[in-house]
Amino acid sequence: MNSALTAITVLVSLLVIFLNGSVYGSVSFLYNDCGTNYQESGPGPWTALLHENGAIFCAGTLITKYFILTAANCIKTNAIVKVRLGEYGRKLPSLAEDHLVQLSLRYRYFNNQSSANDIGLLKLTKEVQFKDYIKPICIISGSNSRPKEFIGYAWNQLMTDIQANTSIYGTKEFVPIRIEPKRDCKDIDFYSQFCAGNVGDSLSCDGLSGSALAQNHRFPYQNRYVQFGIATLSDMDCQEAQGYTSVTDFYLWIQDVVTLFEHNKYMPKHSYSASATSQRVY
Repeated sequence: MNSALTAITVLVSLLVIFLNGSVYGSVSFLYNDCGTNYQESGPGPWTALLHENGAIFCAGTLITKYFILTAANCIKTNAIVKVRLGEYGRKLPSLAEDHLVQLSLRYRYFNNQSSANDIGLLKLTKEVQFKDYIKPICIISGSNSRPKEFIGYAWNQLMTDIQANTSIYGTKEFVPIRIEPKRDCKDIDFYSQFCAGNVGDSLSCDGLSGSALAQNHRFPYQNRYVQFGIATLSDMDCQEAQGYTSVTDFYLWIQDVVTLFEHNKYMPKHSYSASATSQRVY
């Protein structure tokens, strides 16, 4: 009986993935409605800002209706963390939205000292309603080679932005940069990360931890923005580059977590971080 139920659960999960994802050739999308209809310059509608009591400490990206992709070092325990969506690209009187984080998950082999496997997921308490300025970026599998050029953003001077809802948040001004892979970052884990930067531009070292490194890819029928990197800690010696976690290498882990917690509606009684020392690993 238990075997039959397990088989049924697996089949249902696969059906859900098939219905919500999409496959083009050898590339699979985590979420089909992603990375489209964006032609403006600046941060995309998937940009997420992580803050505690209004103080922004990390960035991330919206990847489904419930999940934010970020760096593992951005995950805080015993803290009330909110995610701000729609900060960029909206037009007045549209408002940005704050979403409460319900569950935080680090990759099980994240190493806080070396920053190896620096990737994590945040599950929000309620479903995100997509808008022109709030929509997910694409996460793909089956990519045999990483692009030679990416689209990234450096974050510099801290500013105060007073929103129409009277909340005050610290935001950072974006400086767009085009960066090419280079292997001159110090102390990164080359099994799970890669080094990228812009020759002659020291702002390449100023990527806020958790922010995305993306590229606009042409797939059948339309272009899509795909995330390939997650900015790791940027306290290394600046050599016009910084380390990024390779997102496509963790596609199966991301897919498993999303399937378990979103599609199957599984929810533990309390939040926790799944790490190498956790009894339950993901």
